[in-house]
Parts: sequence; structure tokens; C-alpha cells
Amino acid sequence: MSQILILGGGSAGIMVAARLRNELSMDEASITIVEPSDKHYYQAGFTLVALGLDEPEYLVRPMEKVIPAGCTFIKDEVSNIIPDSNYIETKGGKRLEYDHLILATGTKLSFSEVEGLTENLGKDGVHTFYTLEGAIALRKVIDEFEEGNFVVAQPPMPFKCPGAPIKLALMVDDLFRRKGIRNKANVTLTTALPSVFTREPYATKLNQLFESRNINVMPGFNPGKVDVENRVIKSWEGKEVPYDVGVVIPPNEGEPFYEDMPIVDASNFVKADKHRLVQEGFDNIYAIGDCANYPTSKTASGARKQAEVLANNLVAKLRGREPRHTYSGHII
Repeated sequence: MSQILILGGGSAGIMVAARLRNELSMDEASITIVEPSDKHYYQAGFTLVALGLDEPEYLVRPMEKVIPAGCTFIKDEVSNIIPDSNYIETKGGKRLEYDHLILATGTKLSFSEVEGLTENLGKDGVHTFYTLEGAIALRKVIDEFEEGNFVVAQPPMPFKCPGAPIKLALMVDDLFRRKGIRNKANVTLTTALPSVFTREPYATKLNQLFESRNINVMPGFNPGKVDVENRVIKSWEGKEVPYDVGVVIPPNEGEPFYEDMPIVDASNFVKADKHRLVQEGFDNIYAIGDCANYPTSKTASGARKQAEVLANNLVAKLRGREPRHTYSGHII
């Protein structure tokens, strides 16, 4: 019997576990999920919470409720991976061996990379919606907003769900129009890219939409500092934008325990073949979801497609067949 170990109980980890358990009998493989949180969050709904369109309690489930039947859940945090010897170590003192290791650890929100963000988050007009707590706090601020500068500041790529800040800017614009305060609100989206979006045909349409809605776009803007005293967000390039409400999405990185491991790049994202989803140096280690350095958007919809490819290939491998499925990079 093969031992399949999945690190991460987010959308990617749960989806691939469910597909594998559905295909493989209990005699063929054991499937274990290691995840430090006892709660599972539907992160795609955080934008809706911030806008009052969904309730926080609908986006949270006990982790034990979402673990697929027939899989083992270990609530613990990974401290080290020893790929040459096929085992991992946890902060709880466990040593877990594997035949196949699936990395689905997501991304880490690096608030400290933007000076002044960590200590001022949730006060002095500084907010985020990339955590559930942040989305709940921002909801009250948006509801009470009457006039001023509303800024949505994006980090450099890659970061998870890169469409979410664009959606927030557009939906805030719509909300302010319906409340009759749009003429008193200055809505701005900053981006490290040359424009709102760079891939055609969507780029032209989105740029036209932002222009028609009178939403300001500041391209080439990498947030470097939140200056609460002067109420401005400053970029590494020397630009600055004034805010009354500044919604900042922090830079994203891979989990810290990957530091100095040969399986990751400089940002701690797992290096893996973008089509086969297999780690470059070890053919029994796989990467799925936001933790991988694939040149595509970090989204749950992308992870869903990756889960299908990975599960099909791993099942084939365990049954002595040639893995033939490849990931196209599409997320929808």
C-alpha cells in the first residue's frame, strides 16, 4: 500500500485528496493531510464579505468536516521536509514517511514587506480583505464611507486571486453610485503592471471599463510604505497616493519552512514542471495550487484543474500505467 502525504488543507489539498480517495481503494493507498489550522476558509468569498454581500460564518468550516472520508487528518505544522529520505518533520515532533508527497501549502501573506502595514492594519484607515478578519473590519468601513480617497493597492505578482482587487475596486464604485456618493468618492487602483490587466482581449475591455467608470489607475506602483501620519501609500518607485481608506494587499511568498530547501525558488514557491506538476528534482513530490511557481494565476479554479491532472496521473502511476495528463495553465 502506498502512503500519500498531502501538506495543506486548503482548497487545493482538499480537492486533490477527494479525487484520489474517490479513485483509490483503501488497500491501494493511505491518504494523510497535514494542516496546522482547525478551520477551513473559503477565501474567494472574502471580497463579498467586505462588501456586505456574504456572511463570514458561511465561509468557515471545521477542518474535520471537509476532510474527505477515508483520509486521515493531522493537525500539525510542518517544520522540515527531507526529500532524499522521503519523510517530513512537524513542529509537534512527528516524523511522517511518504511514498508520494503532494505540496498544497498555499501562500504566506507578508504584511511586514510593506513598512507600516503590520502595526497599522485595521486602524488609521489602513485595511486589507485578504484575511477574514480584515474583510469583516473593512465591511464596516465601506458601509460608513461617505467621501474621500478610497485606494486599493496591489502587490507585485505573483499573489493569490489577482482578480480580487480589481473586483473590489469595481464593486466599490458600483456601491458608491447606488448610495449616491460617487461624486464625493475618489476611487483608485494601484498595480505593479503597466495597466489594470495585461492579457488581451480582457486588457482593452477592462482599461476601457475603468476609464468609463472614472476609476483611477496607477500603473508601475509597488507598495513599499504606508505613511499613516500623512495618509499616503508610497511605492518603491517613489510614487505616492493619498488615502482616507487604504486597502492594501500584502506581497505573497511561500511558507517559511521551505527556506533554503532545494525544491523552492527565491520566494519559497515550489519549483515544479508546469505541465506535469512534478517537482523538478524529485519525481515523487508534486505541487498544486498557490504554493507552486507555475506561470499562471494563483486561484482556486486553477487548483481545481491541477487537482484533476495530478490525481489522474498519480492513480495511473500507482497502477503501473504511464501518466499522460498535462495541465494547460488555464484556470477556467
